[in-house]
Amino acid sequence: MIIKKTVSLKEKNSFKIGGTAKYYSEPSKENEIIYCLNWAKDKDLPVFIMGKGSNVLISDQGWDGLVVNLSINFCNIIWNNKCANVLGGSQLNLICNQAVKRGLTGLEELSGIPGSVGGAVLMNAGAFNTTISDSIKSVRFYDCSVSKIDEIENVDINFGYRKSIFQNSNKVILSARLELKQDLSAQELEKVRADIIRKRNIKQPLQYPNCGSVFKRPDGNYAGALIEKCGLKGFRIGDVEISQKHANFIINRGNGTANDVREIIVKVQKTVFNEYGIVLEPEVIFVGEFEEPLF
Repeated sequence: MIIKKTVSLKEKNSFKIGGTAKYYSEPSKENEIIYCLNWAKDKDLPVFIMGKGSNVLISDQGWDGLVVNLSINFCNIIWNNKCANVLGGSQLNLICNQAVKRGLTGLEELSGIPGSVGGAVLMNAGAFNTTISDSIKSVRFYDCSVSKIDEIENVDINFGYRKSIFQNSNKVILSARLELKQDLSAQELEKVRADIIRKRNIKQPLQYPNCGSVFKRPDGNYAGALIEKCGLKGFRIGDVEISQKHANFIINRGNGTANDVREIIVKVQKTVFNEYGIVLEPEVIFVGEFEEPLF
């Protein structure tokens, strides 16, 4: 297992922002992942498990520990009728497309989400009327606190809106077992998938690097609508801008920095709170150290 030193993370996330990792690895097997985790534990280093890097903001100072990137080599999808066993680094959109071609329903509305399956499970990724938890049967993980591989059923994962038991835990998602349904034809599902992709292209600023939706949806409201009502569409610091297309997206127009993004996030939080008394909670995961505290 090769562990590299001083690796840039800028091109390894969808925002195209961030510093370097002190140490970096791309394991391909479960035992290699465990080796990396134990290696970091022996050196008392923090570990960040990375997928496709689509829902993260990496500090300009980088990560002063080990980054374990599962999206490069730890990827595989094995089908068994209506079920699929998917390694954590696998691309979510890939399994969505495969399910559609097989005429299996349950994932088509998640088409186009750029993250990994592990990240999707961690955050209970969702779109339109679907979340990945709707199709999860069980999840296999490594529990660092007891140095053991275990498996947990859906009912015990405590899925909620953009949450699961894996957040802020010592559990590393290795794979997920999904169970889908067969109540539409592949042709019908392909029409649904195409419509979902069309809506994404219309509503989201996909031509620019971004991290997806920045804020979670507050009860009884929409983050993008609140931000837009505050007149913040187009607000810009350096090369970082609140999208004119969708106010809950922050885009990088070229040479944006993590500090600029963080400053805009705090600006949005303060403005929305002053106008509506609502504190917007970030959906994006912050990796590394930031000078600007959240509101």
